[in-house]
Amino acid sequence: MTTAEPLWGPAALQAGLRTAGYTAWQQGDFTVFDYTVETGPRAGQVVRIGLQAAPDFPTTAPGGPHISPRIGHPRGAVHPSGLGTEWEYWSRPVANWAADRSVRGYLRHLRTLFAQLDQGAAA
Repeated sequence: MTTAEPLWGPAALQAGLRTAGYTAWQQGDFTVFDYTVETGPRAGQVVRIGLQAAPDFPTTAPGGPHISPRIGHPRGAVHPSGLGTEWEYWSRPVANWAADRSVRGYLRHLRTLFAQLDQGAAA
């Protein structure tokens, strides 16, 4: 019986997203997937999320998400994205990554970020 090698980096991120029910693809250094916003004023809207997985993911969390279309965030720290002009980067590190180093943990982080849009969206 052979055992599969553990996945790391972008391959681990894509596998975790597939397990969570998403179709993810690689776009340069980014893992990209369509995400239906679950909470906040954009609930039901489909946005595209781009994440950069470190080579040692899941030990190291992806940085903040890259979002398309650009919708802003009321807490600022929104920057241009390396994915193109229709994208923006939300500089939002995952809180408590050491407690849950999983794709599901990162998806909870996304739900929190989109729920914060209730505080007034910066378009």
